[in-house]
Amino acid sequence: ELQFGQVYEANSVQLSAALKNTGIREIKIYRAEDDPEKLAGVLDKAMQENDVVLLNGGVSVGDYDFVVGAAKKLGVDQKFHKIRQKPGKPLFFGTKGDKLIFGLPGNPSSSLTCFYEYVLPALEKMMQLPPKGKKIMATATHDYDKAVGLTHFLKGSYNDGTVTPLHAQESFRLHSFSQANCFIVLPEQSNGCKAGDAVEVHLLPA
Repeated sequence: ELQFGQVYEANSVQLSAALKNTGIREIKIYRAEDDPEKLAGVLDKAMQENDVVLLNGGVSVGDYDFVVGAAKKLGVDQKFHKIRQKPGKPLFFGTKGDKLIFGLPGNPSSSLTCFYEYVLPALEKMMQLPPKGKKIMATATHDYDKAVGLTHFLKGSYNDGTVTPLHAQESFRLHSFSQANCFIVLPEQSNGCKAGDAVEVHLLPA
């Protein structure tokens, strides 16, 4: 039973499933407390034992977001931290030698979005595999309004040249992912889309 301040941990389950769908079988799950020193110790062990490390949560700017500091302390070369996108703005990426370190946001939808848009292409390149996801244009069936300033990755349902934005787009909700087969990509400088507009679509792996 959840206690006050606790949440169900779903990210390791969904990311493990997504990794297995990519063909990766050797998956290790580590758990760290909200403590900078303990986190650094777990991260150091993970980097020694693996080629790619996915950290989940702790990448924003809250009182218990220690991932970026721990990574830098261990000599990780930060390539970027934070992207003008929604969901998944706090994404972190760095390298140490030939190791890849991704810091994924803790919200489930943000985490999975960043996996498909950033982690999966990197893994496919490492494994010399053709991309599973395709990028196409499709016709939007409904209006969707957004503010200028962030690229939006909307969970969508694509069918025969048309695409529909799904409900429940919030970063903490996974229900729309259970129905989605694509992302609708609305650029940073756009105000959204209207029904009938041509929009960019990133098809999710089957």
